[in-house]
Amino acid sequence: WSHNLVLEYLARGRFAAAPPKLMTTPTTRAARWRTLPPLLREPVVALAYLAVALTVALLVLYPTATILVESVRSPDGLTLARYQRFFTSTYFLHTLYNTLLVSGIATALSLVLGFAFAYAVTRTDLPLKGFFTAVVLVPMLLPAFLIAFALILLLGRNGVINRVLYDLGSWLGLADPSALQWVIFGSHGVILAQTLTFFPMAFLVFSAALAAIDPRLEEAAEDLGGGYWFTLRRVTLPLLAPAAFSSALLVFMFNVSAFGAPAVLGGGRLFFPQASMLAPEAIIQILGLYDWGMGTTIAVILVVPSLIIYAFGEYYLKKRSYVTVTGTPTAYTLRAVPRGVKWTLFAICLLVSVFIVSVVLVVVAGAFTRTWGVNYELTWRHMNTALTASRASIVNSLVLSGGGAAASAVFGILSAYLFTRRPFPGVRVLDFTAMLPYALPGVVMGLGFAVAFGGRWSWIVLTGTAAIIFLNHFIRRMPFGIRSGSSALKQVDPVIEEAAADLGAKPVYAFRRVVFPLLRATVMGAFVFGFINMMTDITAVIFLVSPRYRLLSVDLFNAIDAGRLGVAAALSVIMIVSTFAVLLLVWRLSGKGLEFLRR
Repeated sequence: WSHNLVLEYLARGRFAAAPPKLMTTPTTRAARWRTLPPLLREPVVALAYLAVALTVALLVLYPTATILVESVRSPDGLTLARYQRFFTSTYFLHTLYNTLLVSGIATALSLVLGFAFAYAVTRTDLPLKGFFTAVVLVPMLLPAFLIAFALILLLGRNGVINRVLYDLGSWLGLADPSALQWVIFGSHGVILAQTLTFFPMAFLVFSAALAAIDPRLEEAAEDLGGGYWFTLRRVTLPLLAPAAFSSALLVFMFNVSAFGAPAVLGGGRLFFPQASMLAPEAIIQILGLYDWGMGTTIAVILVVPSLIIYAFGEYYLKKRSYVTVTGTPTAYTLRAVPRGVKWTLFAICLLVSVFIVSVVLVVVAGAFTRTWGVNYELTWRHMNTALTASRASIVNSLVLSGGGAAASAVFGILSAYLFTRRPFPGVRVLDFTAMLPYALPGVVMGLGFAVAFGGRWSWIVLTGTAAIIFLNHFIRRMPFGIRSGSSALKQVDPVIEEAAADLGAKPVYAFRRVVFPLLRATVMGAFVFGFINMMTDITAVIFLVSPRYRLLSVDLFNAIDAGRLGVAAALSVIMIVSTFAVLLLVWRLSGKGLEFLRR
């Protein structure tokens, strides 16, 4: 009707009379509202997307871009001279070889050990499975350099085990009793420390994959005459290829960017003795030689091996099908395992578990021993020194880690809600960019923040403040909140939100009062994961700490590097106790109480 009025008006003449007043009905207003872009219909959602995009651009893309630019920048303009120097220098090439060899061997051992533990726990009736499952997760609560430090107390020149071996050699009348000792310093020590540190990640991935395999596939293979080894080799292991590639990428990325174990146990005794490894070398170039250009060049090269493995895994897996979950409910019963396999797995799990428990116990003992390896008299001196000298560092670590973990968990869950429930064109690009901190090594992210917010050309200077540490903590652990939130939201039926909307609830109210309470356990899990990693992190924050804002992890590493083993052990105990205390408090506040201790 209104359209016909306009045509009649135009037919009479453009200016013959005033146009008739068109009637606006609720129907036409709704039609116009539906023609608006989705984001404009919900201004709050649009503002939330804008906040996420600005956060990702400022804290992810900007620091990453500054590293790339810094590595090719010179007073005369852009140059590739540093990359040419790296690939033509024997020292830097040996550093690259050391990194690839140590990381490759440690990754392979981590995969084997993780699979052994996962298979023993999920597919056999071994005794002490609960104990093995609990112990295997302990290294995830400890920083890598703390495990390296514990290995020094056990297998150093004055370590407990080596002292026993030396006394045994003397008792046997050997001309050189030290021939029986196995000193931990060198490539073998770095490989052992990194294997113990990172194999729990492979264990978690393999455990989830083994639990998801449809048992009828293995039963069908056995019904057709396939023996245990044939079924394991041709059915079970091929179905674990996605888990193997994902865990290999994750573990190798952490091994390549590891700083603590190579710095503590390397000592010029790696495969190529005159060279270091990439992560310690990047820190040496920047903090030791003040060569930011070469340090950023090494940081960029650090990313390449992980990207190659990721690309190869994607290319390999896309050509194969690994679908085993079909929607049909199945019940799994433990199948018979050869006795040799069963008890071999038991021996491996028991040996590794005892060693992990020994690592924790020896650190606790070292904190209350006067002089490790010489005088084992009990004393409170080291603990008193640690509590006095590092009191500010302890408070800073707890406050910044707690605040960063809470921010990353909440912001990650909010981002996941936007990506999954309120998508718009281009959301996949934003999601991929937000996940970049998960794929980049800690050295790269820490160095990126140092250059972006404290370099010569920084437009926002945060150096020497607590804000730069907090933001680095927040952005590095945010991807875990996004991924865990996305997984949890897939289990929440959108009908619940639609019902709230039908009752008049705005999107913000529906998220705050309906969706967010359902994600309470996910938020708690993201907080716990972030807090543990922030408390034990050193590879990123070593570039960001200042005399005013020191952290417990940096103080601990400095004590180890200075040879103050007693103080280092005391700081380790403080870190372990404070971390567990916060975790117990969070669990208590979450409504679970202490039930998990009774399970």
